[in-house]
Amino acid sequence: SDMDETVTPLESNMAWTVSWSDDRDFIGKTALIEQKEQGVPTKLVGLVLDTRGILRGHQKVCLEGSVVGEITSGSFSPTLGYSVALARVDASLVDTCQVDMRGKHVDVKIVKPPFVRFGKQAY
Repeated sequence: SDMDETVTPLESNMAWTVSWSDDRDFIGKTALIEQKEQGVPTKLVGLVLDTRGILRGHQKVCLEGSVVGEITSGSFSPTLGYSVALARVDASLVDTCQVDMRGKHVDVKIVKPPFVRFGKQAY
């Protein structure tokens, strides 16, 4: 649910899976090279809600009242003790934003996945 045929590997933090070598050719390589040079319009980020609530897929991500993205997947993390999510957002977002939870905008932190590494908080 975090990536489909409308989203490039660059927009999904998966550029490491693409062979940029000159001797490797594949359908869409030219378009990916152009996107890499111009910069991606959206990015996949981690969201952390350290207050009460559960982040779920398809909830809108907002900044100053404007929709700037959407949660692709989310749930409660038993290891961390709070809710986490992956969201596709405008590439300019950096530290914080809000998620529309049943009409109420709740503050969340933007972090780089993964959320947990070796059983401990990773961000």
